[in-house]
Parts: sequence; C-alpha cells; structure tokens
Amino acid sequence: MIQRIMAIALLFAANLPGIAFGADRNDANMQLAWHAREHPMSFKEHEHHETVKAAVGIQGWFSQADAKWQISFPYVTGFANPGIPPETTGRIESELEFENIDSPMTIVTGGGKVLGHFALEISLGYGSIRDGDGKDTDRFLPNSGGGLEFSESKNDPTGNVRSGELNIYYNNHRYCGGHDGPWGAVLGYAYYADRLRMRNGVQTVSVAFDGTGFPQPGPFPSSQVLDTTYAFLWQAVKLGVLYQAELTEGLSLSGVLSFYPFVEYRGEGFWNLRAGPPENPDAFRRQSPNFIHTSHTGYGHEASLGLTYAVAENIDLSAGYRYLHLYSAGGTDTVFFANGSTSDSRLDWATVVRRGAYAEVLFKF
Repeated sequence: MIQRIMAIALLFAANLPGIAFGADRNDANMQLAWHAREHPMSFKEHEHHETVKAAVGIQGWFSQADAKWQISFPYVTGFANPGIPPETTGRIESELEFENIDSPMTIVTGGGKVLGHFALEISLGYGSIRDGDGKDTDRFLPNSGGGLEFSESKNDPTGNVRSGELNIYYNNHRYCGGHDGPWGAVLGYAYYADRLRMRNGVQTVSVAFDGTGFPQPGPFPSSQVLDTTYAFLWQAVKLGVLYQAELTEGLSLSGVLSFYPFVEYRGEGFWNLRAGPPENPDAFRRQSPNFIHTSHTGYGHEASLGLTYAVAENIDLSAGYRYLHLYSAGGTDTVFFANGSTSDSRLDWATVVRRGAYAEVLFKF
C-alpha cells in the first residue's frame, strides 16, 4: 500500500505543469519586469532566492532510541504456581525492550527544485549502536486479575541504525528561497531500521512456572551463551507542514511537524538459545530468522525545531532538536520450528522513539 501511495504522489508531481503552471510566460515576464522597476531591492533579493536550485547537506543527529515489542497468547496452567492454582485461564506475555540505545547518526541529504515551488529530496542515514540496556520479560496474567513475572533477563545490545527518505516539498526555503511566505508542506516515504545483536545475558528473575525452570539469577551459564539478533523494520508515509521565519539578516527559525498515517512494521529475530535439532518439537529452526513479526496498522509522528545561520552565500549552518515516534499494533508473531512447522500468536504492539539534538552544514548550488 505504501509503495502505491508514493507512486501516485510522484505521478501527480510529474504532471504539475498542466495543473498549476499554465499561465502565459510572457505575462509572467511582464510582471517580473514591472516588479523590478517598482521595487528594485526586493527584486534583487527575489532573484537571489531563485538561484537556489539544489543543495547537499551533512547532518549529525546525536540521538538515542528506545524500542520494544510485546507478544501474547492464551494459556491455561497445568500445575500450581506461586499464588496461582492449576487450571487457571489467562495469557502469557513476552516483552523485549531496549532503552538508551546509544546510536548517533550521520544523515546525508540531497535535493533540488523540480518545478515552481516544488522540490524533491532524498536522504540516507546510518549509525552504529554502541551501547544500551536490553531486557527480556515473561509473565503470566490470569483472567481473574493479578499476575506472575516468572522470567526476566538483561543483555548488552550492539548493532546499527539505518534510515532513508524520499520527500516532495512545497515551498521549502532550502530549495525555493524565502520569498513566498513562511509556510510549506511535505509528502514523503520513510524507511527506518534498528538492527540489534544481544549478548552477555544476565538472569535477574527466575521462578519455575508450570514445570519449566529458568537459569538462576546471575550471568548465563557457559552452556547457554546468548547471541541473539532482532531487527525493527519500519516503512511509513509522511504528511507534514513546515514553518520557516527569518529572525534577523542571515538567521532563521525553522520547524517541521509530520504525521505518519500509514505505517507498516516487520520484525525479524533469531533466538539462538531456542534453536535446536528437528527431533525436539519445541526447538526453533537454526536458520535466521526463526521468528518474525508483521503488522500493517500503525501510526507515528515527528517534530523538529532549529536555527539556521548563513555563514556564506552558499553555505548554511543549522542546529536544533528532532523527535521521532513510530507505533504499530494488532499484528502476527510467527515462529519457525526446526521440524518445519510454524506457530502464530498475537503481536500486541511494537514501538520506537528516537530523539536528540542535531547539527548540519548545507551547501547550496
């Protein structure tokens, strides 16, 4: 769906000449000549704005992220458990959470004016995940209320973060100058991914549940070395508004507020401690991924606010703060077992938040 929406938007932009720019060229030239004669200074500034046709930017986003997901499935206890009698109906929830993912990003943008007030921009971002706090929790929640958290472990995540965007702008001063008011708009496609590797497992809660035991609190034993991966993969359509205001000569304020009405999510995981031979009916397959998450319903939003200073005619420096939130719910968790069978349960939700200050240098041509 997301690819079809963006294809329609790009087709619309390609046909804009016959929609919004059908005025006679001679009339436009006569109006510009009259404006130059009556307002020579403002025309000079207008002419300068029109020379901005393309720009390339390099941005550092000094950001951290929080990401997590939860799955659940119905369950009836077969044995007595602490505070829970046998044959209790409820559900088991499993949650994987990452906080304080330390992952500054470098983002390269390139774009240019394509027609009138419209511009096209592409951006690509990458960053290394150097540190963070990972936590894996399992709990049983009876339908009658209460609950039992029977397993919790922590881990050290590493990995990388990647992003990509294709945006169509209307009246973005970066490409079209600042002569047509402070407001603009954006329609775009966004891709975002956190790819994580979990190691150094430490058990923090261990309660035998329904005949299943867990490692004792402390580092995982040498026979259970944690080396698990999980990737949060997001695709979304973006709709937003821009505000750009000149504060003093060479100094301007800009802000963007965007909403993501169409979000698709896919998670890909490999749980190495659950992988095993086909003879074990509970073993996950040894090929990655051995479980996936999918959801086609979600939303998100993004906001940024910053200052830009023109240090030279064709060079701008910017600094500000940026916040991104994506959320998806009502999906499917699919497990691939070693014997070739699969099992589905409910993906309750998945979410990511990334926030932090940014700084950028922009070269205009």
